[in-house]
This record gives sequence, C-alpha cells and structure tokens, in this order.
Amino acid sequence: MPRVPAGLVAAAVAVLLGVGGLVAGAREQDGPDTGTTAPAAVGSTVGDLTVTDVYIRQPLSPEVASAYLTLRNDGDAADALVSAYCGAARTTTVHGDSAAMGPGETAEQSPVAVPAGSVVSLTPAKGHIMLDGLTGPLVAGDTVSLLLRFEKAGQVLVDVPVIGTDAPAPGGPTS
Repeated sequence: MPRVPAGLVAAAVAVLLGVGGLVAGAREQDGPDTGTTAPAAVGSTVGDLTVTDVYIRQPLSPEVASAYLTLRNDGDAADALVSAYCGAARTTTVHGDSAAMGPGETAEQSPVAVPAGSVVSLTPAKGHIMLDGLTGPLVAGDTVSLLLRFEKAGQVLVDVPVIGTDAPAPGGPTS
C-alpha cells in the first residue's frame, strides 16, 4: 500500500477544518458575537516557535482578508515562516512586509524571518498573510484554520478568530 505524504494529510486536515470553521463559525451559544472584544492570546507551538495573537479583522471586501500574528523564537537558531494555507481562501500568501500596492496589484510571497531569541509580529503596518478569493463571508465570531509552514520547525495548525472592525486586536491596539 503506498504511503501518503505527511504534507498532503496536513493540507487535507487544514481544508476540512477551514471549511468547517467557515461554515460553523465560533459563535457563542447565547447569540452572535458582536466582535467588540478581542480573543485571548493563546499560543500554538512548533519546535522553538510559538504563534500568538492570531486574528483576521472582518474584511470589508467579500474577496480578500488579512491574517495577523506574532511569532516568538525561543531557540538558538533562526527560522522563517515560508508559507501558509487556509481552506477559507483560494490562495494564501505570506507577505513579510506591507509595501504599498495599487488596485489590482499583487505582491510576491516573501518569507518572514524569525531570528533566534526574538519576537516578530505581522501587523497592518508590518506584513500580513493574505487570504485571496474567499470561499464565503467572514464575520466577527467566525474561526478559520490556518496551516503555517516554517523553514526548520515544520508545520503548525492554528485557529484564527475573525474579529469585528472596531474590536481591539490581540496583543495591543496597533497590532
């Protein structure tokens, strides 16, 4: 019997979780979330890296959204976020910096370096993970899954809350 590559299995799980999260959302039982409060900064760890403060601000466009996060490297060696995958979008691209782009322009994927012993944040002014071609609406209270692939540490699947347009971002008002 042929062996299924681990990357294919991880991608399939991400698709299922992303679509499930998009469809079901993470709304509270007593009613919809208004998106006015930020979720807790819970971390996911892979190797020496910890991912925290992950969120997507409810997009104004039905086509694109941006994910933001903080990466902490507690190891002695540098690493890099090289790619991401989200089942809630047709394409997912890592943008290590937020260069100004005109309407209709797309930026090339650029890895995010995470030096040893450092903390790096993707914020609206300092990079993002672009979700392009959304498969459905993302509203405050929803949760989608994002598969992050690092150069050395490997892959980690994180749950990403969608927060309201006026909600404070996890980790601080500017992130």
